[in-house]
Amino acid sequence: MSVTFESQENKDWSTHDRRKMMGMTREESAAKRTAAVTQMETQLKSWSTQLDGLVNGFIQSGAQQHDPYRMRIEGLREHHGAAQAKLDEFVDANPSGKRGNWGVFQAEIMEDWNALEDGFSDLTR
Repeated sequence: MSVTFESQENKDWSTHDRRKMMGMTREESAAKRTAAVTQMETQLKSWSTQLDGLVNGFIQSGAQQHDPYRMRIEGLREHHGAAQAKLDEFVDANPSGKRGNWGVFQAEIMEDWNALEDGFSDLTR
């Protein structure tokens, strides 16, 4: 699953201008944000389950602590933790889903999110 982030080209426009261009009301914009957050929560839970399975497989196989594959998995776990913390912080600060700077949140989480997507893609090849 891929989560789409807003284009960086539009970052200088006001929220009102972007909504107006896209023909969305404030409520529609909030609903879209809420759906995206729900999608992110679902994906992070899925990745957490996959990471747990990979780590358990390593433990059962007796792999060494410094195995390169295991170190990649630990790197993914760090990105997962960072992304989860940022998502939790955004949700806790904006329980109604109507307020908060969505663009700032997206910019903050994008690096970890992309690292997770790329990392899982690499591990499953």
